[in-house]
Amino acid sequence: MALAAISLPRADAEGLRRALPDTLASLVAEVAGIVGDPGVSEEDIVRALGRGLYAAAGAARLPELATRARISLEPGQADAALPADLMHGPDAAVLLPACGRVRLAPDLAALRRLAPGQTPGRVRFGAAAGGRLHVRPVPREGVGIEIDYYRLPQPLVGAGDKPDGLPLHLAGPLLVAFACRELFERLEEGADGSKVQTLAYGRRYEAWLAELVALHGPQQTEPVDVPTGRDPYGFGEDWP
Repeated sequence: MALAAISLPRADAEGLRRALPDTLASLVAEVAGIVGDPGVSEEDIVRALGRGLYAAAGAARLPELATRARISLEPGQADAALPADLMHGPDAAVLLPACGRVRLAPDLAALRRLAPGQTPGRVRFGAAAGGRLHVRPVPREGVGIEIDYYRLPQPLVGAGDKPDGLPLHLAGPLLVAFACRELFERLEEGADGSKVQTLAYGRRYEAWLAELVALHGPQQTEPVDVPTGRDPYGFGEDWP
């Protein structure tokens, strides 16, 4: 990874540790100023920040990462690949062009209980497994299924890149704490006594992560059908 374009200032010298870092360049400078070890390269810091971004996006369903995609199935096709950038979900699915709801089961076992066998018909159920969306019944004709899901964040690569999806007030503190915890864990490995810096930044990271989860999660991982008096089995309005 080429980072020459970042041209990092020293965090202590230019006061970046008193500012709110929000770009890759300022985040790297912040971490470099805290760690203060010449053996830690800019590439090391960028990788640690990237891992922190993916860890945060994996812990909460960030609204800015919510998106939609269409999956196509040919006649007789029982499953199709989910989007390559899927991180959470799918949360909802709609059959096109009929616009009927596809009820999502939590796993393949539940899907098989809902619709045993692969008799052709109108798609009514689906389940995500192994990177694919499995459907029942198998479609008689070509159809599309539109799904709502949460995508992976864009990686931090360029000097001006900002953490994708994270709230501005949490992005800097959260990622800096994560990166410092990882780097200090490596630097303090084998040291006598407790890993003071590792523990300190670990506590900071957990506190910021708890705030993120309180803001954007935890959320129900799959839709839940709530039975009503007219629909005691929760099949939905599109059920015949």
